[in-house]
Amino acid sequence: MSRLNYLFFLLLVLIVILLLNSILFGENNYSKRNLLLEDNAVQELKNAEIKKENEILEFEIINAQNSNDHIENFAREKLNLTYPEEEFISFEEQNNDDKRE
Repeated sequence: MSRLNYLFFLLLVLIVILLLNSILFGENNYSKRNLLLEDNAVQELKNAEIKKENEILEFEIINAQNSNDHIENFAREKLNLTYPEEEFISFEEQNNDDKRE
């Protein structure tokens, strides 16, 4: 009976060693888990930013569907459209690299 207890204890120790090896050095170890948690946090921030952008776009879509003025402003500002009797003037931005003293 003593020998059976000794073998059982040895088997338990071996199982514990294998489990610790898997936890610390295996495919799904704690360092990979921590990296995944960090990546998940970054992705959640990106998702929050995209949700805000989506809410803004939804608001603009609803306004465009309910207002002709919004459609006219969009056509003028984004598509550079004008009425036939109007003249379109475009300005170019210039970068001044000269430092004024």
